[in-house]
This record gives sequence, C-alpha cells and structure tokens, in this order.
Amino acid sequence: MSQQMDSGFEQYILQCRAPMRGNQVGGKFSKQHEMLASGLPVPPFFCLTIDCYQQVFVALEAMIREKLDAIDFKDHQSIQHGSDAVQQLFADYQFSESQENAILKAFDAQFKDASLVSVRASTVGHILEESEDSANNPFAGMSESFLYVPRYQVPEKIKQCWGSGFSQESLIYRHAQGMNLLGFGVAVGVQQMVFGERSFVLFTADPKTAARDQVIVAGYGIGEGVVQEKVPVDHYFVSGKTGQINHELADKTTRLTMDEVKGFGLIERPVPEAEQEIACLTDKEITYLVSVGAQIESLFKCPQDIEGCFTAEGHLYILQSRPIALDYARQLIWTNSNVTESYPGVSTVLTYTFAKFFYREIFYDAYRRLGVSARMINDNFEPLDKMIGYLNGRVFYCLSHFYLLHKQSPLYPLFGAHWENMIGLSSSYQSHTEVSAFSRWMEKARIWSRVGVNAVATFFNYLDHDRTMYHYHSWWERRISALRGKNFTNEDPLTLVNLFHEVWRETGNEWGVTLTTDSYLIPMYGLAETLFKKWQLDEDPGLLSDLLCGDESLQSVEIILSAVRLAEAVRADAELASVFAREKAETLWDLLDAGDLDDEFSEKVRHHLHYFGDRGLQELKLEQPSLRDTPWVLMRMIKQYAAQDVTAESIVENERSVRQEADKKLEALLAEHPRRKAFLNKIILPRLRRLIRHRENSRYCRSELFGFSRNVFKALGQYLVSQNVLKSLDDVYHLTQDEVFGYIDGTGVTEDLQSIADIRRKEYQANLKKDVAATITTIGAVRENNLLPPLSETEGFDGQELRGLGSSAGKVTGVARVVHDPNNAGPITNGMILIAKETDPGWLFLMLACKGMVVERGSMLSHTAITGRKFGIPTIVALPAATTRIPDGAKIEIDGSSGLVRILDETDC
Repeated sequence: MSQQMDSGFEQYILQCRAPMRGNQVGGKFSKQHEMLASGLPVPPFFCLTIDCYQQVFVALEAMIREKLDAIDFKDHQSIQHGSDAVQQLFADYQFSESQENAILKAFDAQFKDASLVSVRASTVGHILEESEDSANNPFAGMSESFLYVPRYQVPEKIKQCWGSGFSQESLIYRHAQGMNLLGFGVAVGVQQMVFGERSFVLFTADPKTAARDQVIVAGYGIGEGVVQEKVPVDHYFVSGKTGQINHELADKTTRLTMDEVKGFGLIERPVPEAEQEIACLTDKEITYLVSVGAQIESLFKCPQDIEGCFTAEGHLYILQSRPIALDYARQLIWTNSNVTESYPGVSTVLTYTFAKFFYREIFYDAYRRLGVSARMINDNFEPLDKMIGYLNGRVFYCLSHFYLLHKQSPLYPLFGAHWENMIGLSSSYQSHTEVSAFSRWMEKARIWSRVGVNAVATFFNYLDHDRTMYHYHSWWERRISALRGKNFTNEDPLTLVNLFHEVWRETGNEWGVTLTTDSYLIPMYGLAETLFKKWQLDEDPGLLSDLLCGDESLQSVEIILSAVRLAEAVRADAELASVFAREKAETLWDLLDAGDLDDEFSEKVRHHLHYFGDRGLQELKLEQPSLRDTPWVLMRMIKQYAAQDVTAESIVENERSVRQEADKKLEALLAEHPRRKAFLNKIILPRLRRLIRHRENSRYCRSELFGFSRNVFKALGQYLVSQNVLKSLDDVYHLTQDEVFGYIDGTGVTEDLQSIADIRRKEYQANLKKDVAATITTIGAVRENNLLPPLSETEGFDGQELRGLGSSAGKVTGVARVVHDPNNAGPITNGMILIAKETDPGWLFLMLACKGMVVERGSMLSHTAITGRKFGIPTIVALPAATTRIPDGAKIEIDGSSGLVRILDETDC
C-alpha cells in the first residue's frame, strides 16, 4: 500500500534521556525514562510517540473503520478476521523516505550498527485510564513485542507493533470494557537487547493477597520465557516485615534464548544438569532485588510488577515496571489474628451483631478524639459500620476498613506500623488505590497541616491522659454500680430496650478514650523497641518484657489474686480445707448458697462474684454464661488453687523479683550511659507501664459493659419464651440484635423468630465443624471465596524445633497440654505446658496452673503476653498452627525469651 502522507517522524522520536510524558509514549516507556533518570539500571532506548502512529493512522483511518464496523463481536471468527485485516493494513503501509530515515537515524544515535534490540508497543488511551500498564487496565500481554531484532528489521517491526493495537485480544478487551475501539494511539519503544542469563518478575506486594510481602518468579534465559510461562521457574517469597526468604524451587530443565544460528529470534535450549535443581537466584541477589523494588515502588507510589534480568556477568537490568492490578473495588482483607482473643472459635449471631454495634460506637468516639472530622467520619460510615465480619461463624476484622478508617487520622504515619505489630499481623497490606501525583502532593500538604495541629493537641491530651482515665473510671463506676450483676427478669421489655440505649448513648460519648490509650501505647512501645535495638539492649529478647512488670496494679491480676486469697482462707481453716478437698465444685456452691459454709468466707466469695463476676471464659461472647451464672466455676478455681498451695504473696513476689533482675541487667548494660538509663527509667518505661495498666483495666470495664448487655438480652430472651415466640432461652443467641429489639420496639420485619433461630442454630452447628484461615483476601462476593486455611497452616509437625514470638522470659520443660476449650481442659497436672490457639482473661485460672504457655495468636502487647509477664510464666505467642504441630502429651521445652519450642525425644528426657 502506498503512503498517504509524507510527513517526517524526526520531531516525534524521543531518546531515552529526553523528557517523556505518559500521554506521548505510554506508561511503559515514560516509567522507564523515570527509572533511568533516578539512576536505576535501565537499558538505553528511544521512543516513537503516538504522533508517529497518528500520521499513519490518518492515512488508514477510513479503511480501519470499515473493517471494524464489519465485526460481529458474538462471532469469534468475525473478530479474528477483522483483527487480521486491520493489522494487514499497517503491515502493507509503506514508509516515506523521511519517515524511515528518522527511525534509522534515531537507532544510530543510540546504538551501534550491529546491535540487536527489542521493539515493543505500548497503547496510550485517549482517556489515560484506558492506557496499557495503567492501574485499572494493564492490557497485559496484548501489545506486540519483538526480541533480538537487527537494525534493518526495525521499521517493519514498528508497523507490526502499531497493528497489534488491533489484535483480537485488544479488540475483545476494549469491547467488553465499553471502550472506544479507536480511542487510543500506539507508542513504540526500541531498546538495547540485554542478554539475560537469568530473568525474573518481582512483585513488590503479593498479587494474590495484597500483603506487602515480595514475590519473585525467576528462571533461566530471557524474560519472555518467565513472563509467558514457557520455562520452569522458581518462586521466592520474602517477608515484608522480617526479610525472611522462603524458596520453592522447580526442576528447571529448559531456558529461552536467542537463536544463534539465525542471529535473531528465540529458541528453547536445555539448562545444564548441574544448574537445574539449584536456586537460580542467590539470597544476596534476592535481597538486592527487594531493595531495588522498594526504590521503584517509592518512585511510582504504588505496588509494582517489575521485569528484569541478570546478565552472565551478574549485572542487573530493569526492563519494565507496571502497577500490580489489584482490584480494590472487589477486594477485602480479613484477619482474626487479634480479635480471636476476644471472640475465640465460633460465635453466635447475637454475639457478632452486638460486637459489630460495639465497634461502630466506640470507634466513632475514638476517631473523633484522634482529630478526624465529623464529616470525614460520616463520609466513611459504611466501613465504620462494617469493621468486623462473620466468616464461617468466626468474628474477623475487616482490615480493608480498618486501614481506610485509621488512615483518616493524620497521626496514622506515627502509629500505623506499630499498630500492625500489636494486632499480630505478619504482613502489611495494600488496601486502596493510589491517587495522582498532583493529588498526592495536595493531600500530603493537607495532611501535614493537620498533623501539626493534631500532634500538638495529641501531645497535650497525652499529658492529661492519666487524669482523663481517672474521670473515665469514675464515670463508669457511677454508671455501672446500680446495674452490676442486676437480674432484669420480669422487667418490662421496652423499658429494658430503652435502658440499653440509654447506657450505650453515654458509652458512645465516653468509651473512645480507652482506644486513645492504644494510640499512645503503640508508638511508645515501638519507640522502646527501637531504642533497645539501637542501644544494643535486645540481645536478651525478654528484657523489655521483664522491665514492664511491677509498679502498676492490673485489674485482671487483682481478680486472680482475690481468688487466690480465697484459696488461702480455705487452707487456713481446717474444716473448710476438709470440705473443699472432699466435695465437688457444684456441691461446694450448693453448701455456700444454703448457708452451710463459714459466713465470713461466704461473704468474701459473694463479694468476689459481685465485683468480678463478669470475668470468665470467653466473656465477650453473649452465649457464654457469666461467673455469676455459674458460681461453681469460682469454687472450682478456689479448690484448685488451695490444692496447689499458691499464695497471693508468692505471685506478687515473683513479679517483683523478675522486675528487680531486669533492672539489674539494664543497670549493667547502661552503666556507661547514664543519660540513656535515665531516659528509659524516668520517662519511657514508667509511661509504658501506666499505659498498659490503663489498657488492661479498661478491658474489665468492657467486660462489665458486655455483662450488663448480656443480662438485658437474657431477660428479653426469657420474655420471648414466656410469649411462646421462642422455645428456649438459648434461641435468643441465634437472633441478631436488631431482630431481638425489633420485635419489642416495632421495627422488626418478622414475627416468626423461632424459624430464624432454628436455621441459625443449624448453621452454628455446621460452623463448629468448619475451619477458617487466620488471614484471608477475598475478591468479589465473600462467600464465593475459599475461606479454609492453606495446607501450610494445618499440616502436622515435621521437625523438632518451632519458633514463635518470645514474650515472657524463662526456659521450662514439661508436657504439652493442647486445649481447644478451657471448659474441657481435663485435670490440672504438674509440669503442664498450655498449648492453645488463643486465650482470653477467663483462662487465667488455667494459665496460673501451668509451667509455660504457647499460643498461635497474639503479640507482645496481647493479653496472653502481659499475663505471662505478670505471673512470671514463660510464654510464646504468634506460633502458627501450634495446636496441630505440637502433639498433645509430647515432652517439650520452651524458651520464652527466644520463642523457641523443642519437641524432646527420649534421649533428651
């Protein structure tokens, strides 16, 4: 086909060092220019902008439109025929002399005459969001690329690149997305061919889960073999938090390389046998790649999919970088790694919907106190109302919503990473799309202006936090004193519903202060960890934990000490001791309730039940009876403590000695640094202890708030049974909060609550038989995703050593007791080491009876870790699948400092 226009290309061809805009050359080449300008190792290249394409397109436009109009998109052959016809129009186009000379001149200016190059297309949408390698429309693999191209073939390959904008894949994609079939231009890059011996694709975030971990796919030969899956490849998984590298190696029998006979083109060759089963990248190279990936991600402000290679000489080249196509609109990230401490195992629907209401109310107040405007909170009300989800009957944090909401606070950069550590996340997550560079600049300016104001306000609020918490506890005591343990049976149901809302209106205005404690505690603890590492105080990983013992009284400890003092009273009275040794716990309560036990002792028990009766196993689950409902559980605790000869003084003395020993270690380590020692001892550590006290003590206020709510729902359930709406009290726990209240206040949509409860009970029983992964990324409708844990989380123990996070120092040897339900833990035995998925404050009686603890979930600031430190129990948290990898009854050794668990064989015993 003869040319229709004789315009030259010279002014529209850009060398790689010249300024390039995305709307001229596309994202692929503009990013290569940016990377080259930033000092990254990118091979030299030049680009034909879309203006060159436009010259040719104008000459062919009428014929192209004719071919496209004839396509029937319901007929695959019609699409193929139309695509081939349009591409042939470009192939038949004849360059003018000036056009071809401009191309070859650019080639000669950049490369030597004998150089081989790659020629690649990049589509540029008239609407930029419809461009190749954009975040939403990557057009992956749809544009043409040619490798090992000699100089004389470059003009023909450029025409084929232009034509590839009309490949059948591109046409189908554009049609399916409702895009204009002609709404684009095609830029073409001509780049020096790098002879890669080993090629890779690096994802700076996991493309499957959005975790901020790095995934590297690598194989022998050039990148085309890796990208197009034509050769076997290794996979390397790098933890974003720890840098740990996990290898999944393939038997790499083939590689893709240049056809040396022809001098161009590709051919498959065998990999030398000695190299087939070894890693094609070293750990040093992987670590280097991760650092380069971080540099590229920082440059483009979002997770990247990066292609590159290493030459035979070991030189790294980056060939391409594009945004990872994460579908944020359909993606949700879930975890129960921290919330399972409050809601272990399967929870009923009433517990879940009440917890959902609780999170919404308290976080509204917390965000307000952290400087988030009322408008911003209201604009994000939907995620605020859905901070937790219900997957296979388990309560999960919706991390996507937590990230979105937490980031509304201008102080998030100060506490974000430490918050992730506190809730036990092994990875960070990419949960939302990035904005344009200009928008980022404007947003950054706005945020930093708010950061200044909020930082000052937060600083003064922190200085006043002790007084604020004192007023909070005073308010709570006034509010709960008349309601503590109150039986609402036979109260008017609507009056009860109104009382519930009255208490929660006050709660919504006051409770946020308990969450601001975490906003101070998290960065303060992070600062302490940073200082310990910087000042080389972290060789003993348990030192910081031990230094946090003492000085501050914790309500959870006072509760257990109260029970221990009751046990001491039993041992001090021979008659009581005889009765407790002889009778079962249920009988002991019957005797006390009938007035047949010592009056003074009985009064102390009733005092404990009145003030501490909301502390129990799984106490935040409404279906679980409180200690007041099952007082024989307290009698069982007293009976066990009396038999163990444990005393309140020994517990306090143990904590005191741990602290004193830690103080001595710190004194010795900082003997030559008095200012550092003073800074830690006078400022950081005392403040940390107070913040931990505030956090733990407000947790029991939460237990009382849930206890009050439990009693309300219990009374309403009894009313529904009396009205023959439900068959039994237990049915109420299988209704939602709105369904219960709605029946009473006229806002409900059904009166057949029993049928609903029957369905939910059946689902509850089914969920007891299901498992669920600890962290899940779902795409689209949540129920369509696989929620089961991967094999690596459930497979059995395959070695002699496991490692978690050491959180309370000490090394002990004992017998593993795997406990899934503390109500059925079996008899307490000497030398028992508790193994559990998670614990809550109600496990304290079991914790105190064991030599050590290992749990699957938790962090250094979790309840399990704090309890271990408080009572001097060697403790390891965050050890995945501990309950399946450590056999029940096995002899084990645990080190609460290093986090190491050893399974002992007979020769070790």
